[in-house]
Amino acid sequence: MKAYLGREMKIKQRRREVRPKDHRGPWTPRLEQHCTKCGAHMERSCLVCQQPIPKDIDTSDVICVALTGARATGKSVSIGVMRLFVEKLVEELRSALTFESRYSQTDESKEYLDQILTGKAYPATPPGIARSLLYSLGQLNGKHRYLAFRDIAGEDLEKSDSSLNLSFLGRADLVIFLFDPLAIRSIRDALESVIPRQGEPGQDPQRVLGTVLKHISNGRPHLAVCLAKVDALQALGEQNSPLSPVFANAGTTLVREAPKRTIGGPAYDQADGLLLSEEVRSTLMLLNGTSIVNMVENPATKVVLPHRFFATSALGAAADGELLPDHGITPFRVLDPLLWILNEKGVVPSA
Repeated sequence: MKAYLGREMKIKQRRREVRPKDHRGPWTPRLEQHCTKCGAHMERSCLVCQQPIPKDIDTSDVICVALTGARATGKSVSIGVMRLFVEKLVEELRSALTFESRYSQTDESKEYLDQILTGKAYPATPPGIARSLLYSLGQLNGKHRYLAFRDIAGEDLEKSDSSLNLSFLGRADLVIFLFDPLAIRSIRDALESVIPRQGEPGQDPQRVLGTVLKHISNGRPHLAVCLAKVDALQALGEQNSPLSPVFANAGTTLVREAPKRTIGGPAYDQADGLLLSEEVRSTLMLLNGTSIVNMVENPATKVVLPHRFFATSALGAAADGELLPDHGITPFRVLDPLLWILNEKGVVPSA
């Protein structure tokens, strides 16, 4: 179990419920069971990692989102900011977001929310631990929905011999891969006097994406390739750079938010999403990221995953050392990948 959770978990008694071979018709495992040794109530758990799971998991829809990328790409801060936006989204859908602490492997406030409220930068996720957060979205479109986030340290994706079992990437509904443009030296040099000096970037994004695709294996998740920290690139619109014409164009989806519906509640704008995907794809190629595009569109496995390209910024401006931007956070399109999968799963409609 340590390979899945990053920690040991003691189990006093395990009992596996299997549908009888001669059973006909619908079948559900017994939900109320007790330990034969101590009489304690037994909980349902995952057959793979043994983590406890909600009783109504069979009749609910669980949407699993895994965030991947090299070190310092902003995975943890993206989860924290997305969580705040998801709360507002669920309210607009006339439901309520509930953090399921019993079924999560991390402290939501300590690891993801307090930093935003106190204005301090996020500490790196410790390697060897795959954090998970489970949220109930309540009843949406006649069905109970859960949203699960998985947060993986960049170090565990930068090496091929990680102690963690990352096979859950192949079972996720959405894998978000964050591409940090500041990992490109020419971009860092062009922005040296424009944004606060940043820490050393992680490993080559191409190698990290290769590791992610290897762990996805035969799975079929949706893949969102995100040009992260796009606020840094937006600053190039006023600089002398080959990318300046791209970000100086006020009409590009790379500098404006998606249109918001004023009637009918939240929705995913398909036309805007497709346009954004094409513009990000082209920008990645200008950033010498052609290999990233090729790995997504022509993978070695010959199995092309459902994919789109996105541009996001969790903070809206670069952090300055240990501090978040003085003016607070101004996220940009951070919810777009999630709206895409929620639309694919029938939770929100197309605009």
